[in-house]
Amino acid sequence: MKKLLIVRSASMQQLDNNLKAIINTFPDYEYHMLTHEHSVKLVEKYDVIKKIIVYPYKQSFSIKRPVPELKNEIYDVVIIPVSNLTGAGFFNVFQFSLSLKSKRRVICNLISDLWDITPGQIRWMRMKHIMMSIVSMTGSIIAGLLVVLFLPFVLKRLEKKGE
Repeated sequence: MKKLLIVRSASMQQLDNNLKAIINTFPDYEYHMLTHEHSVKLVEKYDVIKKIIVYPYKQSFSIKRPVPELKNEIYDVVIIPVSNLTGAGFFNVFQFSLSLKSKRRVICNLISDLWDITPGQIRWMRMKHIMMSIVSMTGSIIAGLLVVLFLPFVLKRLEKKGE
């Protein structure tokens, strides 16, 4: 039997809608769900979920906090629900998915559109994030230096005009 893991990263209300699309797209799978402890009771209402795995940390999903229970598990598909149309803001969950052994990763958005995301795409997102951070930091340093260098001259000039 093929196995599918849903990483619960969106609201339960959204999951109600997404689950229908997931089942329609992947009908012959055994469904597992990874969720935080506080959601276990809510996930238990889904008869289709055969196994609930509790994320053993209180913090959000992070590649730095892999799930020991899933270390040797291999999934055919990992589903990453996102609560918007594009997946923006869910980078930590995409990155976390790299800690899971899976043949395929699929994003499921707010309106239940499903599309694949590859490990390479996730790594590229990381590279873009690092590059933007460097550009942002460099810009801030340059702006700060300009202020420190020129502010005293501007203040002196204003002071002279006020006399």
